[in-house]
Amino acid sequence: MAEQRKTFPMLPVAHWWALRKKFKQSIPGVVTDNYLATVLSMKVDSARNNVLPYLKDLRIIDEEGKTGESARSWRDDAAYPDACKAMLKDVYPDELLQAVPDPSKDRAGAERWFANHTGTGQSAARRMAALYAVIAEADPTKEPDAEKRKERAQRPQEAGRRRAVAEAAPVPRVVTPPERLPDTDGHQHHRPQPPGININLQVHISADATPDQIDQIFASMAKHIYPRG
Repeated sequence: MAEQRKTFPMLPVAHWWALRKKFKQSIPGVVTDNYLATVLSMKVDSARNNVLPYLKDLRIIDEEGKTGESARSWRDDAAYPDACKAMLKDVYPDELLQAVPDPSKDRAGAERWFANHTGTGQSAARRMAALYAVIAEADPTKEPDAEKRKERAQRPQEAGRRRAVAEAAPVPRVVTPPERLPDTDGHQHHRPQPPGININLQVHISADATPDQIDQIFASMAKHIYPRG
């Protein structure tokens, strides 16, 4: 059971995922305020006051800023759920875990609990509840980049080349009256006409084609295929 606290981590969720992504690339031996300022594109003072203490509260780093097994588990997708469960046990009291076990579905309840328990304002309670929801969910696929990778993996290989197929109406057969030519005997004779031809077309148009490009395609068809009057 976590010790009684008057405040709880308010690490912004965006920083949570950004740091985890950075740890995946290369886990630092020691996390300093300057390291955080560089990685998160923020001022050193802000990193020292608004990020570093929460990483210590969450046991991602120790009091000296060193990373250890907790940090390695936190950055690993397979071990991430267990790392989050450990944080819940170490940081949050049983009262909260029982009152709001699923903050993703009851964010208002979580915010209300933090506000009442800590006496902080609405903004601080909202930040506490947002981080608590991420930790309670314990789902590494909720990382913004991970969701995009998951979507790409589920798409067929030919995804990204979607095509809309438009079937053009058959070109109508146009029959012109036969030309009548005079003959040497003074009678009118019909000139033989070539047989009519029906043409069926299938036009494959890229899904990202603009309306102007589509108009140009059909205008070109009309110019080169349809007979002129």
